[in-house]
Amino acid sequence: MNHMTKTGLERLTADHWEDYAFPIETVPIKANVDDDPSGDIPIPDRVALIRSDTNEYLATHSLQYRPVLHNDVVNPVMNILDRISMDYHVDVRLHDNGALMVAKFTCRDILIEDPSLNDYIAYQITLRNSYNGMWSVMINAYGLRMFCMNECTTPDKIANFKLKHNGIFNYNFEHLEHSLDVFRNSEAKYKAWHKQSVADTVATMLFEKICYSARPTIDGKHYNATQVYNLERLWSQYKSEMGRTVWSLYNTVTHWASHPTEVSRPEKTKVERNNAFTKYLQHNNNIFIDTQELINV
Repeated sequence: MNHMTKTGLERLTADHWEDYAFPIETVPIKANVDDDPSGDIPIPDRVALIRSDTNEYLATHSLQYRPVLHNDVVNPVMNILDRISMDYHVDVRLHDNGALMVAKFTCRDILIEDPSLNDYIAYQITLRNSYNGMWSVMINAYGLRMFCMNECTTPDKIANFKLKHNGIFNYNFEHLEHSLDVFRNSEAKYKAWHKQSVADTVATMLFEKICYSARPTIDGKHYNATQVYNLERLWSQYKSEMGRTVWSLYNTVTHWASHPTEVSRPEKTKVERNNAFTKYLQHNNNIFIDTQELINV
């Protein structure tokens, strides 16, 4: 984490596109019995979802499953972006034969200042969709800290949209313009956090809350001790470079959420950790709300 003086916008080079608009279809499922080749056994209450352009398997679903197409999520967002930004970077990636899609749009021309560096935080919209049931439709709009690529989680409900797949996709895409106002208003908040110190004990309490586990460990703890330890290590690094501040604490958690290591499904882990932090931020008694009055100083 050696801090640079030149802008991290240089990290956003060529756009990355993967074909998210591929066709899909459902096909019947049959079971094959090895020792009885005389006939297959129909599975009447399940269907397989496949890519009809490549015949690759995506998932198995009930007859009631109604997908939301990747392009039905991406295309309206791009229409909004064309209206609000003259220079945005595109990163669209598929996983599991296209069953999972992650699309990120980062606006190079919609920026706020990073309070601790000679750098910027850019407005970013992240879309997630799945055909295998791993994710609902998710639309998140918040900042991307350019130096370290930490995604700046926000508790704002309009900036964090989620909808289960039921064949009906009703989303007011104009909400993204509201999320843009939330992003711009974050600059004063981040500067206030950069001025406010925080105790190590408060940081540890935060880590234990976002790593909460309903099932206790052998010693009776209701949190993932390994992840709390990982957060403590990150906290030490951020403190040494940015000071023992609320802004450093915030970046400790967003770093942990944005850059999972030693996990089998990084994108799945990102969503889980971001959701845990968002849930904490939506509580009325969190450390970040307690610094709100500093904005008006």
